[in-house]
Amino acid sequence: MGHGVLVTGATGTVGRHLVGRLLAHGVRVRALCRDPERAAALLPDGVEIARGDLTDSTALESALRGVDAAFVLLADDAGQAFARAAHHTAGLHQLVALSADAPQGPGFDNPLFVKHVQGEARLRATALPLTVLRPGPFASLALQWAPALAAGDVVGAVHPDLAVPVIDPRDIADVAAAVLLGPAPSGVRILPLSGPQALDVHARVRVLGEVLDRRLKVARIAEQQWVRLATERLPETYARQLMDVERYLIERQLPVVASVREITGSAPRSFRTWAQDHMAAFSAPDRAPSFEEAS
Repeated sequence: MGHGVLVTGATGTVGRHLVGRLLAHGVRVRALCRDPERAAALLPDGVEIARGDLTDSTALESALRGVDAAFVLLADDAGQAFARAAHHTAGLHQLVALSADAPQGPGFDNPLFVKHVQGEARLRATALPLTVLRPGPFASLALQWAPALAAGDVVGAVHPDLAVPVIDPRDIADVAAAVLLGPAPSGVRILPLSGPQALDVHARVRVLGEVLDRRLKVARIAEQQWVRLATERLPETYARQLMDVERYLIERQLPVVASVREITGSAPRSFRTWAQDHMAAFSAPDRAPSFEEAS
């Protein structure tokens, strides 16, 4: 690795783990943060902090100067500002983008799909070597159950039989670090990522109950009820978009893939491992996790 890496979303679910891995390998890390003071309290020593937002191309140009690679989140502008900044920045040799498996075409106008489809296209258009990470749902989405489990022993789900190979965010960070520490790809490389096993809500709640030594149950609830509960922590429009994503996942049936092991040399972490490492999050009834933490 040459001059350094810009990490966007450095205090987030994946970014904070990626920062630590890069620092451990002696990489100079620069973090793009909207709130530098808050970021300084959360990030380890040795991280350069650049004030900026993913939708501000001027701030991005400044943050990209002097680094040769970047880890890119796709913001609500679908990568427009980042692509513009990358076009005007010399010295960039590699991009790693955190995206998602998203459909495109007529009928797929959900903004959560569109931002990934358009964002990938814009980053491709920079002509820089690009690796696109497309993980499935995060294991940490289980944090959304913490308020319900603080109040009782029942988790409500609209599609409790939907099985997906949830992935530990730490595995995504491991893959991103391995890519950034290695040679840049020739052109564009797409990496679907998954956990080791497809688990429905029943299975994940059962594992969580075993870890917490509690008898937990799953109740099927109506979509409107879920949306009403979800709007306590996020906008209603966004909650409905998430339901649209679940319907897509039912049709898509995401497969288990071997990318994590192939790139990192290690097997992906199980949901049980994630649950064991995050027991404390389910033991603090006065602290409901934010949606960002659960993503």
